[in-house]
Amino acid sequence: MCMGGGGNRATITVPDYRAYDQQFELQRDAVMSQINNDNKLLQGEVNQSLAGITEVKQKIADYKVAQAEETDKLEEQAQRLSVLMGNPPPEKTASAPDIGVRERGVNTRKGKQSLRIGRKVARKSGQGTGLNIT
Repeated sequence: MCMGGGGNRATITVPDYRAYDQQFELQRDAVMSQINNDNKLLQGEVNQSLAGITEVKQKIADYKVAQAEETDKLEEQAQRLSVLMGNPPPEKTASAPDIGVRERGVNTRKGKQSLRIGRKVARKSGQGTGLNIT
């Protein structure tokens, strides 16, 4: 066994970490500023898009208001013209359809006489009817 032999004691030297810490801080700041710049750029694009959407919505709203005002003007003009012209003429009332003799425009007698077939009518309508055998 060796009991504390003579000699120099070993000394532990602590390295200087300040240079490493400074380099780390510089690199971290560079990365963070890059991230912040990217975020600011994207946020600017989002704001620009939102401004464009707001502008388009405003144009649509203005167009709808103008169209509504134009419709109101047209309705007012139509109202004035209708007052000047007066009411339209009445429509023809519905009547029962003409059937039979009235439809053909034939003037015949009413009653028992209208049921008989006259000879003149029978001769004229009877010519050429029936079975023709040659």
